[in-house]
Amino acid sequence: MKITTAHFLRVPNTLEPSSDANVDSLRKNNINVRIRHAFRLMILVFCLQLSIVCHALDVDPGDYTPMPDGTKLGLVYLQHAERDDYYVRGNRLSDKYNLQSDVAILRGVSYQEFAGLLTNIQLLLPFGHLSAGGDIKTMGSETGMGDPILANAIWIHQDPSANRALGITQYLFLPLGDYSKNKELNIGENRWKYVLQGGYMHGIGSHVILDFVADVTFFGDNDSYSPDDLTMKQRPQYQMQGFARYKLSERATIHVGYSRLWGGEREVDGTDLKDESGQEKIMLGGSYFVTPKTQLLATLGRDISVDNGFKEESRLNLRLLYVF
Repeated sequence: MKITTAHFLRVPNTLEPSSDANVDSLRKNNINVRIRHAFRLMILVFCLQLSIVCHALDVDPGDYTPMPDGTKLGLVYLQHAERDDYYVRGNRLSDKYNLQSDVAILRGVSYQEFAGLLTNIQLLLPFGHLSAGGDIKTMGSETGMGDPILANAIWIHQDPSANRALGITQYLFLPLGDYSKNKELNIGENRWKYVLQGGYMHGIGSHVILDFVADVTFFGDNDSYSPDDLTMKQRPQYQMQGFARYKLSERATIHVGYSRLWGGEREVDGTDLKDESGQEKIMLGGSYFVTPKTQLLATLGRDISVDNGFKEESRLNLRLLYVF
């Protein structure tokens, strides 16, 4: 691995190379320094690319429910996640690298029919706070705006009476969020991202609804990666998500879910990091219509396995939805 961030860890050298013993000690010291530099770069690589919204593009159960033409939705998301364990190629390197994130997302959605098909347009504005602790507390914290997201969906098939629908959504992440190559934590990512996602909703009887969602994310390059202006590239990343919802009443629903994420290996300045995410997580939650037009949804989740990167010990997602 090409190490170009040695200035993050400077180890004073007090050895005088006037003997073979001192030369050997100096060599060992330099090897240790290189290892520590490489490890610090590996942590840095992940933290700079941590999305404040989620590891990929997580959805909520019912996101592919078709709405009548002319419907407008306003949504507010609040998300809190805590991470302690850091993994490399399936092995836990440390349980003392704490990273917490708090995120708020404003989302507007407008539905309309076009050429006989239901479509919508969306705008998402994320804001977040990242805070490092434990053995990486020197990374500090960062607050700011994330990368805005433009999206639109189209329903290929819908049968509201049977709670069945099939849709496709496109998301475009604009590199306008707060980002600095000189910071170890960033809210924005300084690169374009495009997500193509398909979702299918299938009702079983009058109480059970299954949601299946799959997507692929394509990444642009970050050519201002670290103070040394390295170029970071990333291969496509894939995700599959599924939920089972049970309607307790016309206003209340509970759900369980599962997500698997893979791919997305990164390359920095020509060096392949071999850091495929390999993430699996489970979710549990419910929703309730406080009024006929206002819904509150809450989901608890945690990672059950991670190949590379931080493992989320807990995540709480709250969503407030209002139908105009």
